Amino acid sequence: MTGRRKIGMLLTAAALVFGIGVIGWLIWKFYPAIMSLMQPEKMAAFRERLNAFGIWGAAALFAIQALQVISGIIPALPIQVCAGITYGTLGGLLLCMAGILAGSAFVFAAVKKFGQPLVDRFFPLQKQHRLQFLYHHSRLDRIVFLLYLLPAMPKDVLTYLAALTPLSLRRYLLLTLTARIPSVLCATFASDAIMEGNYISAVVVFCISGALGVLCMFFSRQIFAWMKRLKRQ
Repeated sequence: MTGRRKIGMLLTAAALVFGIGVIGWLIWKFYPAIMSLMQPEKMAAFRERLNAFGIWGAAALFAIQALQVISGIIPALPIQVCAGITYGTLGGLLLCMAGILAGSAFVFAAVKKFGQPLVDRFFPLQKQHRLQFLYHHSRLDRIVFLLYLLPAMPKDVLTYLAALTPLSLRRYLLLTLTARIPSVLCATFASDAIMEGNYISAVVVFCISGALGVLCMFFSRQIFAWMKRLKRQ
């Protein structure tokens, strides 16, 4: 390894450590409050608090949404509810999608560089096995789109495994960001509706999205079996 390459790797590692530190601080600062947003009486107070930080409040939500994608363990709904409460339906949607874009691109690029060993550090083999049929699927674009569109699908591990498929970063982002819009929009719309006092619309949206999630979870085995059969058709 040349000296120049070593210096480049050290600078990259230092930048990653700094970035993780900043994101960690933002999570420590804001995430406990975001989780409490599931209690409606705290929504207005939180919006005022976040608005008081100006652009830094938006930066915190962006960073937490990006880390949610990277970590695969932080729940996305409270973040998206927070975005809808504070920045409205479309503003919250754009903010969340920007965070998802950044997190997804980071994961994809990291897995492309470090390969299967990186995936193994985050997810056990038994969790990966369910989606390994994607590696040589003849209808990969369609399957990836559906997995991100349908609720209750294993998007955490899919974000990592997708980089091991023939998909390019540009194609992957186009498919997944488009597929994620409906679920994020439901969260930001419903939370914004609550703040506007439109409780019926909020309840309807939450109930429909919740019911779809339960159905997809209940029939997940059949859904995966159908996706595998598409390869042979």
